[in-house]
Amino acid sequence: MEQNTLDVNKQKNSNLSILLIIVNIILLLVFAKIDTLSEDQEIISYIILVIGGTILLGGYAFSYHGKGYRIAKWLFGIALLVSVALFVLLWYVAGLAKAFQH
Repeated sequence: MEQNTLDVNKQKNSNLSILLIIVNIILLLVFAKIDTLSEDQEIISYIILVIGGTILLGGYAFSYHGKGYRIAKWLFGIALLVSVALFVLLWYVAGLAKAFQH
């Protein structure tokens, strides 16, 4: 009986965590689109969105343990790869911009 209550509470907390992650990602998206930004600021806003989503997903993936939460770890790995790729791309573009400054 007590184990069932524990599992139900864990499932409720997991569902609430997913809801809060979705709400926070929506808020990050609103932050990215809240003002008419220049092209550079818009790119940085999207990078903040991707990194914020990765951090939130990582917190979820490593907070809950068990076979039912394995998909969250896979999604976190994919999001981490995308975040690193965007960071490297931004670094590369900044280097190109510095090279063609004059």
